[in-house]
Amino acid sequence: METRQTTNEEQKVMEYLNDLRDSGVTNMHGAAPFIEDHFDIDIKESRRILSLWMKNFNEECNYKQVKI
Repeated sequence: METRQTTNEEQKVMEYLNDLRDSGVTNMHGAAPFIEDHFDIDIKESRRILSLWMKNFNEECNYKQVKI
């Protein structure tokens, strides 16, 4: 499987998603609007990063390299 380095923004959003998941505030399939609001990025980009996070989720929040 191919991997790549994440951007700083992607890393911050993915760390936020780990925290959001731990909080239990939302089902993670519905997390894109939370990303959009918290980071002021459009919904399409929010969904893209959410999908990337779902493919690469790990408890250690290690998102420097991700599977694509």
